[in-house]
Amino acid sequence: MRALGIGFGIVALVVSGGAAAQGKEAKPARRVQLITMTAPGPESRPDAAAEPPSVPNPVSTGARPPDFRVHDLSRRWVEFQMANSFTNSGVALEQAASGSAGSEGSAASAEWLPPAPAIPVPAWMRGGASFDFAANRFEPGCGVLPYRPTGFLRADAESRRASYYQLMSGIACEYGIPVGLFDAMIIRESRYRTDALSPKNAFGLTQLMPGTAASLGVNRYSVEDNLRGGARYLRQQLDRFGHYHLALAAYNAGPGRVRGGLVPRIAETQAYVDNVLMNWARLSGVYRQATVLPRQTASVFPPRSVPPARVASVSLF
Repeated sequence: MRALGIGFGIVALVVSGGAAAQGKEAKPARRVQLITMTAPGPESRPDAAAEPPSVPNPVSTGARPPDFRVHDLSRRWVEFQMANSFTNSGVALEQAASGSAGSEGSAASAEWLPPAPAIPVPAWMRGGASFDFAANRFEPGCGVLPYRPTGFLRADAESRRASYYQLMSGIACEYGIPVGLFDAMIIRESRYRTDALSPKNAFGLTQLMPGTAASLGVNRYSVEDNLRGGARYLRQQLDRFGHYHLALAAYNAGPGRVRGGLVPRIAETQAYVDNVLMNWARLSGVYRQATVLPRQTASVFPPRSVPPARVASVSLF
């Protein structure tokens, strides 16, 4: 009897445990669903999970950017770039419409390149009447001029110039330099003093530096060698830069400051170039000075008095 009671108890426990388990399993669950408002992604494939997402390689895709180029932003270069871009865009549209490759036309346009721009002359070196006189481009030739007094040198300087004029003009013609230009440069450099020595150790008629004379292979203490060295050095600058203005600036300040259009605005160089070209104009006979005197009246000027004068410089180009 006791065993029967224990059996009923065990059965009751098993039944109550199963009911409790069913109650727990029937408890409702809460779910959260996230909705993303984006563009639909690519259709999923059965084997999509096996393939890793492709990431573009920035190194392997795309062409390399073009090399950095420096151009002269002058008006002519900008006009060429704009015209070239318009032409290329028009050709591309025509090819897209007709379906033709047009390889011959593109090859011809690729072969033609614009001429390299000359080294620009700074604006401050292009102004003034003296720069209008000198030809913009250097043309070899001496243009022999017979000796005649300058009219603006002192008597001692003019006497020295007369004694060396024949030698100077012969060397200028030997190197294809205008005699008037070489003469005006020597006047500016040394006033034809053979022993002229500058604070920077430039010596002689053409004021050659020791290193420059050594590179030219001349003895700067010899009058003839000094003239030959100066003429050769000036001709080198004329051949290198092609402009009288830049060649004179290079002779004065050094070619390293002129190469590539990097001429600094140096007051000494500016005055040097202006003076040499102006004296060249005077020596060539195209420069005149006129003295304009106001009408003298008794009420304005007392007897035997010198009226004030106005001097006007007239340059004929």
